[in-house]
Amino acid sequence: MLKKFEMQLANDPTKIKALRIFSAAVVMIVLVVVSATLLNNVIATPVSPREAQIRGWIGDLGTDGLTAKRQQAQAQLEKAGAEAVPALMTALRSNDVNVRRNAADVLGFIAPPQATQALQDSLRTDSAAAVRANAAWALGEIKNPSAISTLETASVLDPSPQVRSNANDSLTHIQNAVVERAGRDVADVNVVAVAPNQANTIYLANQRDLLISRDNGATWETLPQALPSVASSLTVNPTNPNILFAGMHSQGMYLSTDGGRTWTALTRNFSNEAIGQSTVTAVTVDPSNPMRVVMAHGIRVGDTGSEFFPLGILFSNDGGKTWGNVMDLDEGQTVTRLEIQNGKVYALTADRVLISNLN
Repeated sequence: MLKKFEMQLANDPTKIKALRIFSAAVVMIVLVVVSATLLNNVIATPVSPREAQIRGWIGDLGTDGLTAKRQQAQAQLEKAGAEAVPALMTALRSNDVNVRRNAADVLGFIAPPQATQALQDSLRTDSAAAVRANAAWALGEIKNPSAISTLETASVLDPSPQVRSNANDSLTHIQNAVVERAGRDVADVNVVAVAPNQANTIYLANQRDLLISRDNGATWETLPQALPSVASSLTVNPTNPNILFAGMHSQGMYLSTDGGRTWTALTRNFSNEAIGQSTVTAVTVDPSNPMRVVMAHGIRVGDTGSEFFPLGILFSNDGGKTWGNVMDLDEGQTVTRLEIQNGKVYALTADRVLISNLN
């Protein structure tokens, strides 16, 4: 059949000429389309002299060492402020680790709220500890409450001590800013908690008052005397922001399923030996299993309850109805923050992170 077609085509010069004209036309059309696309891209994204200048300074951020050239570039980018932010956010994805690290540093000095997500992405995923450390610091300078959950995770799970330290410091800066925005005294506020999957929802425990913001701290609703006692810890269920677990000074654990308006005591479910004196210093909910709760507790002794003795870390697979032991704690091992990842519990203490498998 093919040979027959070739013979027919060879015997018809008119058809051969038509085929050549058609092929040439197709090639011309393709070239025109490609050229138009390239031209359109050039026209759509012109680089102004100012943009070229900013890009040049960002390129200088990759200079090894604290050279005069790099210092001058950082100073110029900080002076440029908002103008430089889009390019600096793009630089966080550079292949040059020095550019990424120093871009995060400059963003911290400029402190633009729109860089919050980009810096969180760097803190979660960048392979270089120096970049993550600067991203954690920068988030503390921006003071956007939506970064709280990411910083809490990094303060416990990041393998770098410097990153964990920076994340913890930034958490303090942001939480203090949230308290001031709510019009409360930092000295009177015990805990601040953000809903993991609804970062605009913030809970603030101020003595026995519970304050709630659903717009990232812009406005607040106050539930006067809603808490059973002074809170020592607070966490929000990752799938339902109305489910709260709160540790109370000398009164153990409490659960609320209506956004903090009413509370149910869980103390009797985990600590018969410490009823009335049990204090929960940290509590968290497994992000992959909202029925799994882990908490660290101990007892306060003395007339004023000023002495605290850690007891252990417990877990519940049924939302706090029953509890089992994860690990015992030694004297001085007060846990301040907990995280769950891949079936393991990570507990932050004053000098290290304790790790244990969940049963």
